[in-house]
Amino acid sequence: MRSVTLLRAWARRDAVSMLSLRTYASRSRVAKASIEPMPLPCIDQHEMRHSRVMGGSQHVGPAASQKDEMLGPEPSYTNIVSGYDIFLCDEPFALDYGSVLPSYQIAYETWGTLNAARDNAILLHTGLSASSHAASTPRNTSKGWWEDFIGPGKALDTNKFFVVCTNVLGSCYGSTGPSSAHPLDADGAPYATRFPVLSIFDMVRAQFRLLDHLGIDTLYASVGSSLGGMQSIAAAHLFRERVGRVISISGCARSAPSGIALRYAQRSVLMADENWNRGFYYGPNQVQPHKGMKLARQIATITYRSGPEWEQRFGRRRHTQLTTETEAATQRAPALCPDFLVETYLDHQGEQFCLKYDANSLIYISKAMDLFDMTDDALAELGAARMEAHGDDGNLPVERIDHAPASPKRRPHITTISHPGAHAYVPSLARGLRRLHDVPILILGVQSDILFPVEQQRELAECIRMNGNTSFPH
Repeated sequence: MRSVTLLRAWARRDAVSMLSLRTYASRSRVAKASIEPMPLPCIDQHEMRHSRVMGGSQHVGPAASQKDEMLGPEPSYTNIVSGYDIFLCDEPFALDYGSVLPSYQIAYETWGTLNAARDNAILLHTGLSASSHAASTPRNTSKGWWEDFIGPGKALDTNKFFVVCTNVLGSCYGSTGPSSAHPLDADGAPYATRFPVLSIFDMVRAQFRLLDHLGIDTLYASVGSSLGGMQSIAAAHLFRERVGRVISISGCARSAPSGIALRYAQRSVLMADENWNRGFYYGPNQVQPHKGMKLARQIATITYRSGPEWEQRFGRRRHTQLTTETEAATQRAPALCPDFLVETYLDHQGEQFCLKYDANSLIYISKAMDLFDMTDDALAELGAARMEAHGDDGNLPVERIDHAPASPKRRPHITTISHPGAHAYVPSLARGLRRLHDVPILILGVQSDILFPVEQQRELAECIRMNGNTSFPH
């Protein structure tokens, strides 16, 4: 009996072995060794884009599909070429780092109505790559980058306020920047890298000349996020008597080394693009550095997001495709081109952006962000350099004091600075922010932000508290 059982077991084993051999043989007929290179559709896409640009086409790609919507929501960063007003300043404009713009223009849009007292205006500052088109208007009905927050009954209520948003000096959506014609060039060629280095204070001064033109002496509020958050702080410092309130979102008062490093990486890949040509890529026979711009945007997108958000939105899911035989979703074989959903998202962001924004504008404005430093030491140094170049200190320095006065505490609040020695620069930063001691101010941060960590907003709030500002909720 035991012998029969063993014979049956051996028979089953042999049958399984034969089946395995047949399966292996079948697979071998399908999966053969090949000397052909792996398909690289992402490289094909880049080469096709390069050919389109060489042919004069600025078309980036197809409109967003349903699959693309799965990757969003995202703000609308559109190449705005119309629908805005222009403020032209034809007087020389002295800049903090010693240069002078012979003239400049600022593109701006408005929403709501300026009241009789002219005291209900809100100046909305943009991020690095945004235009003046923060919300739709009759002249441009496309969705703006802050569409959900501007309008009747919204956060910036146009039934109450007159909202002004400018395209920042140095940008490429209507305001003077590196892509603008150089007024001293006999041929009217663009500035390119002949454009001078800007400070965020320069950008704010240009905006306030616009406010003078509009007859607005005082602002109800100065509002902005990221670069705009920096500008909102700078505006209250330069024009304290003209700014009624400040809202700074995901900004800082001193660019940290981590942020400088991330922006430097973006500029590095952009300037390494063979088409950048030291910034002189304008003209009919030139090609924009679209490859570098795409990579720079991918790096930037990583800094705007966080690990938990990546996990929630994409996880480790891979890109899928439908087979014509079964119409069922099947996972592709691993590829060197975008394969995971998070990769396709970054590729999509870079592809949609690479021809919509001027590369030199990104370089100049990101550099201005790096240079932003509200410590009193930095303000004094910049003011001294400006005084030497132009004969005025630009209202930059503040009166030096040994210690910033402490604010009264009504109840405990979250703190990252237990004492001034926690960070060597904190006492200097607190002194540099002294002019904001009596302005109502709201500071918002995002816990998962990488580029502007929430600790920077807490640091800003605490330094302002050290000057006796009691406008914060405690």
